[in-house]
Amino acid sequence: MNDYSNFDCDTFSCTYEGHTAVVCLKSESFKMAMDASKMHEMLECLNAIELDQNIKGILTMHMAEYERIEVLQDFIKSIQKHSGYVQKEMGVTRYGNAVKRLTLAINEFSKPSVVAVRGKVSIDSFGYFLACDYRIASDDLSIEFPGLQIGVTPAGAVSFYMSRQLGTTRTMELLMSGNPISAEGAKELSMISKVVPDEQLKAASLAKLEEMYKVPGSTLNLTKQLTRPKTYELEEHFELSSRLMWNSIIDN
Repeated sequence: MNDYSNFDCDTFSCTYEGHTAVVCLKSESFKMAMDASKMHEMLECLNAIELDQNIKGILTMHMAEYERIEVLQDFIKSIQKHSGYVQKEMGVTRYGNAVKRLTLAINEFSKPSVVAVRGKVSIDSFGYFLACDYRIASDDLSIEFPGLQIGVTPAGAVSFYMSRQLGTTRTMELLMSGNPISAEGAKELSMISKVVPDEQLKAASLAKLEEMYKVPGSTLNLTKQLTRPKTYELEEHFELSSRLMWNSIIDN
């Protein structure tokens, strides 16, 4: 297993700061989906953090999408342009599997996990962000709907988590409106736990983790077991999500 205490590649970096592993996502999950070795590195990094007894928790800094909403749209369009069902299905499957593997890994992570988000972020990313224990956003956050704008249903587990938190009617309304969600709007919807100025984002996230470290590990694990969805529930949802994404791509 690689040493991730000071790791850097083109898709993510990881440094150990005291008892906290700080992972910076530089690239969206669809980028990792196109390179299986990158996804393997990401999952191996999470496993290394899980096993390291000196590390108490993880801070994930989402740095990927300031100007990449259009890139995600281009990715979806590239799948639509493939000739033949097999090529299209391979693109959808690889994307769906990448998002699923990352979401399941975070959902099953036993240590405290906080995610910090800023700038423009795709709604599809919030499936694995909602799997974290606590979410802090900078005040410039804007949750975008790049797939919906070109006729493709939001992918991943975002609809699963949102319907649990907001109910099916409100979730349907939000996912179908396509209107960007601001930081304060996301906080009102419980998609975000706290909003801070951008310059305070990392410090506020680290402070929240230090607060969580004071809770006995056994108590934290039991609470997670009570509140987190079961793996089979997420897997069933991902199967449906991939099928619906496939149908919306074919229909367009």
